[in-house]
Amino acid sequence: MSPTAPFAHVAIIGPGAIGLCLAVRLARSRGGPQVTLVDHRPDRAARLGSRPIRLHGPEGDIEATIPVRLVPDAPADLVILATKAHAAGAAAAAAVNWIGAAPVLLMQNGLGVTAEVAQALPQAAIVTAVSYQAANLAGEGDVHHVASLLTHVGCEGRPPDAAAEAVAAMLNAAGLPARTEADMTPVVWGKLLVNAAINPVAALAGAENGAVAERPSLRALARAIAEEGEAAARAAGVTLPYPSAVEAVLDTARRTADNRCSMLQDLEAGRPTEIEYLNGAIVRVAEDRGVVVPANRAVAALVRQVSGQQAGGG
Repeated sequence: MSPTAPFAHVAIIGPGAIGLCLAVRLARSRGGPQVTLVDHRPDRAARLGSRPIRLHGPEGDIEATIPVRLVPDAPADLVILATKAHAAGAAAAAAVNWIGAAPVLLMQNGLGVTAEVAQALPQAAIVTAVSYQAANLAGEGDVHHVASLLTHVGCEGRPPDAAAEAVAAMLNAAGLPARTEADMTPVVWGKLLVNAAINPVAALAGAENGAVAERPSLRALARAIAEEGEAAARAAGVTLPYPSAVEAVLDTARRTADNRCSMLQDLEAGRPTEIEYLNGAIVRVAEDRGVVVPANRAVAALVRQVSGQQAGGG
């Protein structure tokens, strides 16, 4: 693998904001890979492939015309799974025949996706990413790339392998800051607790993230969720990547004060949420270890009620 072009052909499953952002940035990188975007919807695939995909980023606007297929025309030597958490396992299972043994980079939030995808793709090498890239859809094929922050790359429970190192090199070459981690488990849990304390609280309140830090009632609920999450992590033998989950939550809420989190957008649009991979996952881990987590249990139940989802997943 060349350090400047570690992969020749990258297939990205999922035409959401992050998938499109990665597709454009990788396609535009000097010496970068051939990129194919994979979409399960033929009508949308035809529209996305017929015109440039536009990215409005921190350094200005860029665009790229990218092939969009139901199945890539040629084998991919890296697959990036950029769906929501609840769709990842099914997307992986649907693509098992063309993915084969190619390494698969997971871009999902929460806990439990790695196990689901590994079960669906027994031959593939799984690489986990925890990304702080911030992007949202302005329209079909039109993305606001709000912030280009660090993406952590590696493997859960073990040091990074050659595929993880190559992924980090590819992202850095495309101007997307990345680094490998000795073990992704603490990093996954670190973002899990922040998302679990902000997203359902803001979503149920119909508020932007900043309200979670500023409104006393919302702040108290977020604090309880974070403290319970810390207890679940300790019981699971996980050392978090920060000294205080509560402070990490409040700091993130203030730094992203104007953001309408993805769970709020999902509830408003009537889409499934990632609750089972956030608070639902915390509840399951805690239950297995005899830890009581009433705040996480309550918000998970409320989001399920509002969204019409059933318990399970993760």
